[in-house]
Amino acid sequence: MNRREEIDPLKIGIRCQDIQTSVQDVDLGALGAETKNIRLLGMAERLAIHIRGTDVIDDYKKLEYVSSQFGIDAIMLPNVLDVLSEVAWVRVRKKGSNILGVEESVPYFKDIYSEIGQYYKDTRHSEIEDAAIAVTDTLALCPIGEEDLKNKLGLESRLFKLVLDVGRSGKFIGDYESHEADERILYSPLYWVENPEKVDAMYRLLKQYGAESLLSAFGKIREYQGYPLSDGLFKGGKEALSAEDEILFELIKRGVLLAPKVNSFRGEKNFAFTPYVGIPIEEKVILEKAMAVLACIRYGEHFGLITKIKYPGIILDRLLQAPHTIGSHSEIRKQYAILVVRGIGKVFPDKTDSERWYFRLIDTEENIKAIKLAKDLLLIGEAVSGKGIEEKLQSVLLCSGSYEESLRVLPKLRKPAKFSRETQKHILNEVLDLARGGKL
Repeated sequence: MNRREEIDPLKIGIRCQDIQTSVQDVDLGALGAETKNIRLLGMAERLAIHIRGTDVIDDYKKLEYVSSQFGIDAIMLPNVLDVLSEVAWVRVRKKGSNILGVEESVPYFKDIYSEIGQYYKDTRHSEIEDAAIAVTDTLALCPIGEEDLKNKLGLESRLFKLVLDVGRSGKFIGDYESHEADERILYSPLYWVENPEKVDAMYRLLKQYGAESLLSAFGKIREYQGYPLSDGLFKGGKEALSAEDEILFELIKRGVLLAPKVNSFRGEKNFAFTPYVGIPIEEKVILEKAMAVLACIRYGEHFGLITKIKYPGIILDRLLQAPHTIGSHSEIRKQYAILVVRGIGKVFPDKTDSERWYFRLIDTEENIKAIKLAKDLLLIGEAVSGKGIEEKLQSVLLCSGSYEESLRVLPKLRKPAKFSRETQKHILNEVLDLARGGKL
């Protein structure tokens, strides 16, 4: 296999949860052994974000119940707790072999994914798991042709086929047959299912500009959400644009990239964002507010007339904390006007200086979510603050009462995985090899 670009621990942690969430209701059969580490760590992450804030869980039966809803059965739960113990997020109280309770000290979301990603790198895992994470991370960025993806990641055919079978069965890899060519386009339903027409647009651009150029341009936006676009992108024809700006122009024209506009003392400026970034389509209004907030901050960061914003994260932190106010500054009234129009906040004058203004967030639940999402986009490039959270299930752990009083749901039926002939042959050969060696 060719040397692939190393994925940072944060993204590894996020992809572990993506994959585990997708396959938890699928019976992977023999391939379950090849993905056991990813699934175990994904389970640990999902459980961690739900027990965070409980401090002490004395009713272990209740924990077993809640865990079962994340695909963690009672037999698997002690293994998950072992992982959480090794990263020092829980302390398990036992009497002999019986677990009596759990004390938690789980960090904030970003640290969960970073630490679990590093744990994955530091512990043994399979070649298929490395490939599954690499494929999922690439497809989370944008759709790509099947052959282009295999070549980009340097995966040999057998390994690539195994990953596709697991991914298609678990619904974290989807495919699309182009009407214009005899080629399949792969995409991540976790990120692109709301935009089937954009998958086709991405295919056309892949063919026009090549996978490397398109992924490079798209990746630049994903790694720096709210990327400031050049003025020339929206003035005149694309003949005078650089090669990268031409790609960005086409992505924006087709609605693949979003480019909200902010107007202040240096004139109108547009800022690019990748679409939906993994949040449910019903929360589109929250994404739009988050992009507007971050675009205003990026304006001050790159085009501030008197002073420029040096630490955008601090601005967002101030908006999250009472009294949810930033300023005063002479540019706020104009720069943050779009947020007033969208009902995100209000602008009011500084009583000590008539030329300076404050901005105060209207602290509704929706606006607070938008600021949290803006912070995710700033620091990570996608939504993680609410990722994997089932609020009803978390409330079971946080409220008093026993397991018997908790919410009950019908058990889910596990769906069998569907494997290609190549994968079935691989599994059979593995079993036969073990049998010949007398290891069965």
